[in-house]
Amino acid sequence: MRRTFLIFAAAWTAIAVGAEERLHFDLIDTEGSRHTEAGLPKVRATVFVFVGTACPLSNRYVPELNRLVQEYTPRGFAFFAVYSGPSLPLDQMAAQVKESGYGFRVLDDRERKLTRAVGATVTPQAVVVNGEGKRLYRGRIDDRMVELGKSRPRPTRHDLRAALDEILMGQAVSQPETKAVGCAIPFPMRKRPSTITFSRHVAPILYDRCSGCHRPGQAAPFSLLSHADAAPRASLIAAVTESRVMPPWKAEAGAARFEGDQRLTVSEIATLREWADAGAPEGDPADLPSPPEFRDGWQLGSPDLVVEMPSAFEIAADGPDLYRCFVLPLSIPANRFVKAMEFRPGNPKLVHHALVFADSSGAARTHDGGDALPGYPCFGAPGFLPSASFGGWSPGSSASRFPEDAAATLRRGAALVLQLHYHPTGKAGSDRSSIGLYFTDQAPTKKLMDIALGSRAIDIPPGERAYRVTDRFTLPVDVWAVGIIPHAHYICKEMKGTAVLPDGRERELISIKDWDFNWQRQYRYEKPVLLPEGTRLEMEFVYDNSEDNPRNPSLPPRRVLWGPDSTDEMAGLHVQVIPLRMEDVPELGRALWGKFMRAVGGRFYNLPQPDASSHLTR
Repeated sequence: MRRTFLIFAAAWTAIAVGAEERLHFDLIDTEGSRHTEAGLPKVRATVFVFVGTACPLSNRYVPELNRLVQEYTPRGFAFFAVYSGPSLPLDQMAAQVKESGYGFRVLDDRERKLTRAVGATVTPQAVVVNGEGKRLYRGRIDDRMVELGKSRPRPTRHDLRAALDEILMGQAVSQPETKAVGCAIPFPMRKRPSTITFSRHVAPILYDRCSGCHRPGQAAPFSLLSHADAAPRASLIAAVTESRVMPPWKAEAGAARFEGDQRLTVSEIATLREWADAGAPEGDPADLPSPPEFRDGWQLGSPDLVVEMPSAFEIAADGPDLYRCFVLPLSIPANRFVKAMEFRPGNPKLVHHALVFADSSGAARTHDGGDALPGYPCFGAPGFLPSASFGGWSPGSSASRFPEDAAATLRRGAALVLQLHYHPTGKAGSDRSSIGLYFTDQAPTKKLMDIALGSRAIDIPPGERAYRVTDRFTLPVDVWAVGIIPHAHYICKEMKGTAVLPDGRERELISIKDWDFNWQRQYRYEKPVLLPEGTRLEMEFVYDNSEDNPRNPSLPPRRVLWGPDSTDEMAGLHVQVIPLRMEDVPELGRALWGKFMRAVGGRFYNLPQPDASSHLTR
């Protein structure tokens, strides 16, 4: 079987529309009713949508499918969801379908007879047939998903809806075949000779790189802790790791290694492919390593202070991703030193990532309450100049610890501001996340500071495929670089940070060749990088404002300027450093403040703090 039929990606078939034999099927739905081809002539056309309850893309389309059913059923169409996922007992399958919220009949096709008959290969994928069982349309619901790991912020063409409208008007479907992108339907695989087994070779990889998310109760849609979990998805696993969509780690391998690097080696990727091609053999269970252990509750133990969102925030079943800031008031009698921060998502299925700031200016409070909902919208920047930053969270990440002797200062009277990215899943839900802070009585003897490279001089013409933004800063003192945080919006495609040492040698600080706003993170170096006085820090970001960029939120493309909105752009590369000598902190602070004020023309969200270097503390 061709590999393209097995991947979480675009799936095409070579059968010409209308050329297949008359359709025959005999299936029951999850309520026990029987359905055959005899019912096809009774309606204008029948829509089969192939779904998988463990496929996040499929689940996200449930509200749209329910809207189509409500709109087109009165016009003579019949709708069926077709379940062809991993084999489950009928009662479990019915429970999962009910939980997913389908408002129409779901057929049990676990033997995949109908699936094969119409050439469906991924979920979700739609097939429309007429009363004679001849295919009129096969493909995607809309064009939101472009290819493996790439999606548009919003669809530009609703293909299934367009096909139904043309059928209603008695016309031939103008695009009878479109590219469907989704989770591969798990057809049984042929066994091939191989020494690679789950127990000895695959489980160690999945336990080490995937189990942080792919275990019960976490953000991933299915577990990968057992052979029974992983085997039906072997080809999916091989495909998403070959394309490096999973694990979600965007930084390229370079001279400087990052903590928690999730990238698989070439050898590990080859192992997963060979295992899938061999039919996913289990091997000897005695070879299976001990499964990873995860601590329940707070990973660093009981925090010194737990702060929770003031109220729950409701997230709709579908619609665009949401970026929202929540102000969490504090009541601490004096400044405290924070050595670690841990974020706990209230709803891991809906929270995509989080960032935590402190605001000593009160600016965040003025934004709060601007609409009837808790918090305030904050795509990109949080809307104020933070007095401290405590790190962030993304699926699979652990607590954020500050370097030894470089705790962050949380000022008396400050508020925490939690910036959250919510990702609708197809089912409405709510979130009330919390933050745990861990204090130390030891005042920091080192200063963690932020060198912000970036530019507001962004003016990208429509159609421009390689617009470049650069910036540089020369270090006035010796520093240790301990981390780096890149930031841009949707149409950025590449970014690079480089240190040019005083002797002319270059050292790569970070390189991302396929930037994805949805997978931004904060990177911490495995070992601090020494950068001597006179080192020039440089950044270069490249943007693609053409219609060929699948992540472009504006089609047709429009002029893009610097700004905080989703259709604007930003360019920021934050290098986190610790001066080698504390007496050098004021000098570095003055240089950074001067650079910052020149960049913003002397204006920003609020007045600077009395200590000119304190706002740079991370």
